[in-house]
This record gives sequence, structure tokens and C-alpha cells, in this order.
Amino acid sequence: MEQQSEINCYYLGKSYPLYTKVDSSIKKLTIQWDGKVFICISPQEGEINITNALESFYIKACKKLIEERLKLYQPHFKVKYKSFSIENHQTKWGSCSSNRHLTFHWKLILFPLNVIDYVVIHELCHLIHMNHDRSFWRLVGKIHPKYKEAMAILGTTKTREI
Repeated sequence: MEQQSEINCYYLGKSYPLYTKVDSSIKKLTIQWDGKVFICISPQEGEINITNALESFYIKACKKLIEERLKLYQPHFKVKYKSFSIENHQTKWGSCSSNRHLTFHWKLILFPLNVIDYVVIHELCHLIHMNHDRSFWRLVGKIHPKYKEAMAILGTTKTREI
């Protein structure tokens, strides 16, 4: 039996309904996405806590999408990133270390694709400019001309005029 929850889940900037379903043949709560709705499959009836299952789904989805976006934008840069990971930063959407390791917050998956692209491009630009000087922002703007709109959606304002 499938029933709609009172919960809507965000994914790539849009809100989608979450349905719950009981399947006693599974051992742990899982989240599925069919392109239109989220389905939470639980091994038992009654009150369920979907927070961890939803976060796990988002982390996997974010990792897959960020990997695709890095492959798309990497050709714009002569320097290559070494590795990347999806994390739960308290204050950052992304970061780039001096050893070329990129990190991204898993909650980026909640935002529209152009916002995710901005963060990916921002961190890739740090491979060339390890600061936020005028050259850095020019490079960001060259690859993502509407980056200021993405920054506004994310609530970040640390920028310089180009």
C-alpha cells in the first residue's frame, strides 16, 4: 500500500512529493526517485524516520551529479583536480585544497543545476587562483556569466566587481 506523506522533497531546485510504501522483504529504509516522486520504502508499518535514508540518497545523487559536472567543466582548465568528495560542511558549499582536492556540500543537490554548476566552476577556478582576487572572478564569469544570480540563490555575497 502506497500513501502520500505530508513531506515534499527538494531535488535540483524543485519540490516533489514523497510517498511511503511498506515492503517487509527489505531490511532497511530506502529512498527511490522515479523522476517525478520520491518513494520511501520501509520494512515495517508505523512511524518512520526518513532523515538518514533521505540524506544517504542525496549524498549518492550529489556525488554522481558533481562527477558529471566536473567532467563537463574540466576541459576549460589546464590544471586538473586530483580528487573530490561530498561532505557536510557547516559553513561552505565547496572548497579546494592546495593538493587539488575538491569538496562539495551534499545539500547542493537541492538547488537548480545552474547553481550547482556555479559551485563546481568556482572550485575549479581555485585550481588556478587560490584566492578571490579580480582574476579569479573574471575566470568564474567567463565560464559562468550568471554566477551572481547563483550566488544570490545560495545566499553568498562574497564577491568583487569584475
